[in-house]
Amino acid sequence: MTTSEIRTGVIGLGYFGSFHARQHAANPKGRLVAVVDADRARAEAVAAQYGTTPLFDPRDLIGKVDAVSITVPTSLHHAVAADFIDAGVHVLIEKPICDTPEAARDLIARAEAKGVVLQIGHIERFSPVFGLLRDKVKAPITVECTRIGPWKGRAIDVDVVLDLMIHDIDLVLALVGSKVVAVEAMGSPVLAPTNDFALAQLRFANGAVAHITASRIADRSERTIKVVETDRYWVADLAARTVTSFERGHAVLSQDEIAVPPSDNLALEIDSFLDAAAGLGRPLVDGKAGLEALIVADMIIQRIGQTSRSGATVPIGDQH
Repeated sequence: MTTSEIRTGVIGLGYFGSFHARQHAANPKGRLVAVVDADRARAEAVAAQYGTTPLFDPRDLIGKVDAVSITVPTSLHHAVAADFIDAGVHVLIEKPICDTPEAARDLIARAEAKGVVLQIGHIERFSPVFGLLRDKVKAPITVECTRIGPWKGRAIDVDVVLDLMIHDIDLVLALVGSKVVAVEAMGSPVLAPTNDFALAQLRFANGAVAHITASRIADRSERTIKVVETDRYWVADLAARTVTSFERGHAVLSQDEIAVPPSDNLALEIDSFLDAAAGLGRPLVDGKAGLEALIVADMIIQRIGQTSRSGATVPIGDQH
């Protein structure tokens, strides 16, 4: 199969799903044959915008597509994705992969059995800013991630750990390349029924430590990654699109800033997915990577719950 033969669809046309539809419609490697949403008016409006067919039940798309983006609520990820994987359709699921590690493991097993691509929408992996940082960093000692922004009143049914922090959990795991052996965390709901801010500390088997902050009730926006190595300190600003290094030498701290050209990270993600669906490479963020991030996120949420109740320590077992 060449990429130009790939028939695509998008299931779920909410805030982010509409962006997926736009990118699939614009990408010449595939052909957007239909979009799906339970809201008929929304499905018809998006379909009209991109010159495709509106559908209202995901199952009606089976047999008509080779690859789909699934951007429904997280609680529906497993049920919807399982149907398409079992039908031999390549699947890109928005993060997190599922709402439980058990459901994620089941999707991974199904995809392996069917030989289809299972890619997870950890979009920051496609940021050229993070790509540059990952190429430069060799042996992180500490990693500090901050992802905060003002209240928007969106995704309030999802804990901030699964809404925002999971991006940085995935990035930290990719940077450090070691197993998490201990977790400390705290957080609290403020405006939503779930946690609106969270702070987590991860300790790794190789000795590295990560500090991750996520908030959707902040007074400003920030998306930064700071990495300490033996002789160098890195600051990656994902919003400002810069990577700055500070190097110690002869009692002088030298500074070097690299500006990264603008890019559309979702376009890069979907382009990579279509290449993988065509057999032209493996997905950058596969089901296993999505599972690993979800397991750590689940550990953080459990730790927040236990801290708020008793301050007791959560035992860390086998992540896999």
